[in-house]
Amino acid sequence: MDKHELDTKITDIAKTILSYCIARTSNHFEAEDLAQDIILEIYKSADNIRNANAFYGFMWAIAGNVYKQWCKKKTKNKECELTDNLIDVAETFDDDNSELYLLRRELTLLSEKHRKAVILYYIENKSCSEISKHLSISESMVKYLLFKSRQILKEGMSMERNYGQQSYNPKELSILYWGNGKNTYNTVYENKISQNILFACYNDKLTAEEISLELGIALPYIEDNLKQLVECEALGLDGRKYYTNIVIFTAECAVEVANKTRVFRNNISDTLSEIITNRNLSNSEAWLTVCCILYKAIFENLQSKVNIELPENKFGENCIVWAVEKSVDSMRNKGFEFGVSNTENENGDRVQFFDFSVNGDMVHHSFYSSKSLTNVFLDIAKGKKDFDNEFEKIVVAELVKKGYVLNENGKLMVNVPVFTKEEFKQFMSQFNSEVEIVEQNANVIMNEATKIIKNYIPVHLKSQAYQMAYFRIFEDAISVPVGTLAENKVLFPYNGNSILPTTYIILK
Repeated sequence: MDKHELDTKITDIAKTILSYCIARTSNHFEAEDLAQDIILEIYKSADNIRNANAFYGFMWAIAGNVYKQWCKKKTKNKECELTDNLIDVAETFDDDNSELYLLRRELTLLSEKHRKAVILYYIENKSCSEISKHLSISESMVKYLLFKSRQILKEGMSMERNYGQQSYNPKELSILYWGNGKNTYNTVYENKISQNILFACYNDKLTAEEISLELGIALPYIEDNLKQLVECEALGLDGRKYYTNIVIFTAECAVEVANKTRVFRNNISDTLSEIITNRNLSNSEAWLTVCCILYKAIFENLQSKVNIELPENKFGENCIVWAVEKSVDSMRNKGFEFGVSNTENENGDRVQFFDFSVNGDMVHHSFYSSKSLTNVFLDIAKGKKDFDNEFEKIVVAELVKKGYVLNENGKLMVNVPVFTKEEFKQFMSQFNSEVEIVEQNANVIMNEATKIIKNYIPVHLKSQAYQMAYFRIFEDAISVPVGTLAENKVLFPYNGNSILPTTYIILK
């Protein structure tokens, strides 16, 4: 090969050599120095090139040897020297930066233990003994991780990888909880990355690398989420593959349930509307009546027939957690998400909550987690006027601030309906036929939803279909009918000038 032809070849490969060096060094200056050393060695050894066809193989052989010598100078511990380059497939790359992109892409897909070893060795120039101490593993294991990582990276860089739909169209889930605990891992479930992991693994078992590609998020950024989801049992593991362990009501499932149960939802809203209009109820009276009928029909009558089972989780909570995919058509996105709970004092006096966000912030959570709030609230309902305890005074002030207690010239009174147990029984006796109609229609919705849900949930969760259909009717038999009443101007949002509409007290 003559000098002119050699110069032409060197010019052609200069960019490729530099890219090769960038992928193997920690900064641009080192990459340029290494590239110059490789090109210089090619010039020195050009006489050994048999013909132009052998040039590229010769070039990569020299590049590999020069890089090895460079590594030896950088390595502090010679006995830990590795015989293979990080990536030995450079001759397959085009004259652009694609190899650097591919290397970076594959590094983001390495598992934590492999990635740490690679970064410490190749990026931070740590010796095997130093890595061993840093990761608290043997030097033999360090060498194995590095060897295995090179294999994984080489294989991955030769693969075509496609990012999943959730990388550009992430999902948003409402995480719902039913039980007697405090939802220990609520913050984990509410994390958007965790929600998308759960959705990605719902119908397909995926490895961590496959989840990373589906979400379009580098593996280092989701590893903690994976660990937390496994810890709180929302994710299961089958070998290296993750699968979702809670039911998700997808948008497609919700649409099919809605289409096939529309007439029964309308029956519920029509029944409630007739009561309100025929009796000419005020807005607060209307809300109270609707809440009481729905609670009686669904949370007392129907639930007793469904026989809800609440398994105990690893934190001692008897609960069920499930998720609903948020969609434009969901009543939850239209302000009709609701929460229900009740809390009692030691005497059996009860505060019943049927919160709707359309009436402001849902507050039943604060009562449910604070026994002192409940006790003071119920004491005021029973006529207690003076609180000497400083803590109780603070609680009273908080109740007044929230609007649940009125303070008129120093006289305290609750701003919710108060019944004795007998009075409430008489109140509800007026609506026996309406309660029965709501229960019957809700039961039909639940049975129809069970059939549909079975077609949308994974095999290992199918046994939960009937019970989950009961939780599904919270939307179809409560949120949707109440939303319909609001859209038809039968119910109106709370304006703050009257008795609170969706909370009531029953004194024993």
